[in-house]
Amino acid sequence: MVDELAADGYRTKPRLYKGERIVGNIPFRAGSLTKLLHNPVYIGKVRHKDTIYDGEHEAIIDQALFDEVQKTFASNRRDNALGKKSENPSLLTGLITDPEGRPMSPTQARKGARLYRYYTTRLEPGEKKNSVWRMPCGEIERLVINAIADHLRSLESNGGETAADLSKQIDDQSDMADALPDMCITKQREILLNYQTKVQIKEAAIEIVFKPSDNTDPVSVTVNAELVSRGSDVKLAIAPSDGISKRDPDPILLRLVAHAFAARDFLVDGTPSPMIAEYSKAHLQKLTRLSYLAPDIISAIIDGSQPENLTGRRILRMGNVPLCWKAQRAMLGFN
Repeated sequence: MVDELAADGYRTKPRLYKGERIVGNIPFRAGSLTKLLHNPVYIGKVRHKDTIYDGEHEAIIDQALFDEVQKTFASNRRDNALGKKSENPSLLTGLITDPEGRPMSPTQARKGARLYRYYTTRLEPGEKKNSVWRMPCGEIERLVINAIADHLRSLESNGGETAADLSKQIDDQSDMADALPDMCITKQREILLNYQTKVQIKEAAIEIVFKPSDNTDPVSVTVNAELVSRGSDVKLAIAPSDGISKRDPDPILLRLVAHAFAARDFLVDGTPSPMIAEYSKAHLQKLTRLSYLAPDIISAIIDGSQPENLTGRRILRMGNVPLCWKAQRAMLGFN
């Protein structure tokens, strides 16, 4: 519509100020057009503060048409809030703040074919960049969703419900808890907005406040967590006792395990693999020992629950990993 108005030569109203300064008389932009379409003066009414009164002038727009336009605006606002028009919607946009209470906005960076998403502090003009907080999107989003789902499964009675009402409420919240982690991000965001969710990042914890229904008080859930560095990346380490969320499996560790089994197949059975074709014999021997890691260690690497400081680089620098499973657990920090 903005482009159509510009093509037809429509411009904003010019205003002459003291000193012959003219403001306006420019092509309509989205903001000025939105303000115009919200103005009740065109339906014969006037707005004073938050109240609309009948005016003494005639309407030039039908009330039904005006109402239809307002419905379109409301629908668009809802779609924008849910991220329906975004290629990469972010679950916590507008809901998350850093330890100083400053809002955090989604950002992204690309390295090769991999896309990294973060929530970063939104700085005011003049603020120093070294005060910025950065959180990995995927991990904080899973933590929030899983924390809310866990709470929904542990419904507490307020003592005022009938047995039938309480049973239905338990069933409804249990169904929601089971479905929530697998929903698309726009549906998850709709639920978080309905729950009036707020996420506060703290120095060593994440506080999540939400209101599951209009008849309940806000619920506050605190998860002990801290940011740690893994190479050039930043990860969220969750305290074991909180066990609400798992990290993403480390792709470097996963690749290392795959290479280890490929190296063993090559050295033991002579089965070639393009994954290890360029490796020296010494490196293949080192990789082969990793194929004898304890099953629980390999399972932890696959599901992302290994110790936070366990990286592929650290394992390779250790030299020969012991074949004793107990000694492996002690060396790699699984005790």
